Amino acid sequence: MEEKVNQKEFIQKYTKQDESSYRIIRRIIVVLSGILYHPTAYGAQNIPEGPVVIAVNHRKAPDPAFVIRAVEDRAVRFLAAKKYYRGPLGFLLRMALTIQVDRSRHTPEVIAASDEILRRGGIIAIFPEGTRNRSEEEILLPFRYGAVSLARNNGAWIVPCVNTGWYKPFRSRVETYFGEPYKIEKDADLEVENEKLYRIMYDMYVKYGKEDPKLDRIRKTDEI
Repeated sequence: MEEKVNQKEFIQKYTKQDESSYRIIRRIIVVLSGILYHPTAYGAQNIPEGPVVIAVNHRKAPDPAFVIRAVEDRAVRFLAAKKYYRGPLGFLLRMALTIQVDRSRHTPEVIAASDEILRRGGIIAIFPEGTRNRSEEEILLPFRYGAVSLARNNGAWIVPCVNTGWYKPFRSRVETYFGEPYKIEKDADLEVENEKLYRIMYDMYVKYGKEDPKLDRIRKTDEI
């Protein structure tokens, strides 16, 4: 039987949270990610005031940390799968004000809570690929429509973002690039907009990407 969720209570749960826990966990993220991955961010100044949807690629588990540490003065609310909300990790995810998503069913309450956060001028971060990209061939997995749909329906800015680099603790150097923000017209075709976002992020990754053998093959092909 499908679990019933009170949408009003769900929205209140995620829109009335005290951001003090987020500030604490962000400080921890800044310190730990700095020690483990030596990350550098470029273009975070591109994030405008008002409602923003950050669309970011997903290669490895620490990806959200690199976005959170790059945005210094505002809370970045990631959507995260329900399966991760167990034990210590679940505690940390709640501190980071992530929004829990049950992938086993349709979740209109998640959309409604995200809409409300954006209406209040917040930032929602989404992995358009929907899951971690473990492919040996694909630079990006096919995009789902959540990012462009949220941006279009709420008049929010959409900011493309890519994480790239070598994810080896203590030996790595991860780089995060934020692209130029843009808006999606209310009557825009989501399929067209999704393809546009995919192409922007694909081109960013090919341009800036490092330590990924898939890129070497693509670049050699482009040179032919």
